[in-house]
Amino acid sequence: MSIPISLDDRDSLTQSAITSLASKIISQHSDILAPLAVDAVLKIADEKDSNCDLRNIHVSKVVGGTVDDTELVDGLVFADKKASHSAGGPTKVDNAKIALIQFCLSAPKTDIENQIIVTENSQMDRILMEERKYIIGLIKKIVKSGANVVMIQKSVMRDAVNDLALHFLAKKKIMVIKDIDRNMVDFISKTAGCTPVAHIDQLTADKLGNAETVYEDKDSNSIRVVGSVRPEGAEPTVSLLVRGTNKMIVDEAERSLHDALCVVRCLVKKRAVVPGGAAVEMEIAQKLIVASREVFGTESYCMRAFAEALEIVPYTLAENAGLDPIHFVTQQRKAHKEGKKYSGLNVKKNKVANMVDSKVIQPALVSISALQLATECVRMILKIDDIVLTM
Repeated sequence: MSIPISLDDRDSLTQSAITSLASKIISQHSDILAPLAVDAVLKIADEKDSNCDLRNIHVSKVVGGTVDDTELVDGLVFADKKASHSAGGPTKVDNAKIALIQFCLSAPKTDIENQIIVTENSQMDRILMEERKYIIGLIKKIVKSGANVVMIQKSVMRDAVNDLALHFLAKKKIMVIKDIDRNMVDFISKTAGCTPVAHIDQLTADKLGNAETVYEDKDSNSIRVVGSVRPEGAEPTVSLLVRGTNKMIVDEAERSLHDALCVVRCLVKKRAVVPGGAAVEMEIAQKLIVASREVFGTESYCMRAFAEALEIVPYTLAENAGLDPIHFVTQQRKAHKEGKKYSGLNVKKNKVANMVDSKVIQPALVSISALQLATECVRMILKIDDIVLTM
C-alpha cells in the first residue's frame, strides 16, 4: 500500500507534516509550521545513513508576536536573552571569535563556609583590591586569546559575572552573553565550533568558535549567532524560533512542531507514505481474512483473530469522531473488498473516501512500527506463565 517518495518531493513531506498538525490547537497555522519542519529536518538529514538526529535542531521559545512569526535560523538563537550591556558593552559584533567558558568571572569563594571579619578600612580596601586584581587577570587572559564574544555558563554557586568584570569587558569591546544553560553547551559547540573551557588557563585561540555576526535582535527579544563556521566533519545544526501571543500558545506550538519534526524524520528513515483514516488497518484485515481461508487449524484461527483486532482501529476512529461506527466500518470494509485499498474514514466530511485524494497521508514507518510493537507486546504477554504478586 505504501507510495514511495523522494526527499526532493517537498509537497509530500509537507503534506505529511500538515496531517500531524491537523488535530492540534495551532492547526490553523499548519501551512506555516509544516514547511519549517520539513526545511529543518532536510538541513540536518544524512541521505547516506537515511537518518537524522533531532538533537541537532534547537527549538527556542519567545512570548511575543504570533505563531506566524515562527522562523528557521541557520545558526544559534538564544531566546529571552540580552547581551549584558549594563556597563556599555557592545550588542553586535562582526567577525566574532566566540569563547564558551564554564567558570565565573567574579570574585572567588572559599570551598567551605568561612567568615571574614573586617575591623579596619585598610583591610576592606585590601579585599577589594585583591578582587579587582583577580578579575583583571581573568580579563587579560580572555583578551589575549582573541575572543570578542564571551558566553558564560549559568552558575548555581555564585554570580557568573559581576559588574566589575562587565565594566572591563565593555572597555575591551567584548560582548557578554551570560546564563547559558548546561544542556545548550553541546549544541553551541557543534554549531559555533567552540570548545567549552572549564579553567581560564585553558582558554586559547584554538578553543574559540567563529561566526560572521553575533547580535541582539530586539524585535524577537533574542540573541542570534549567524554565519557560524562549523569544524570539519561536524554534524549540521539549525535553530527554530517559536513565537506566540502567550505562554500556552508557545508551549503548544513547540510540542506540535516536535511532532511534525518526528513525522519528517520517519520519512527520512523510510521514504514511503501510506493513506490515513485507518485505511491500512482495514486493508490488512481484509487480506488476512482471505488468507485465513487458505490455511487450516490453529493458524487460520489466529489469522482471523488478528484481522478482527485490526478492525478495532477504524471502529474507534469513527466512534471518536462522533460517527456511527458500525455503519461506517461496514461501508469501509465493503470498499476494500471491492479493491479500493486507499479508502478510509474522512471524519471532516463524514464519509468513506480515498485518503490519498483527500491528502490524508502518514509515514509508512508509523504504521509498520505500530503493528510490530503491538504484535511483540502480545507475544511477550502470551509467554507469561503466571503472575507473582510482590509487595
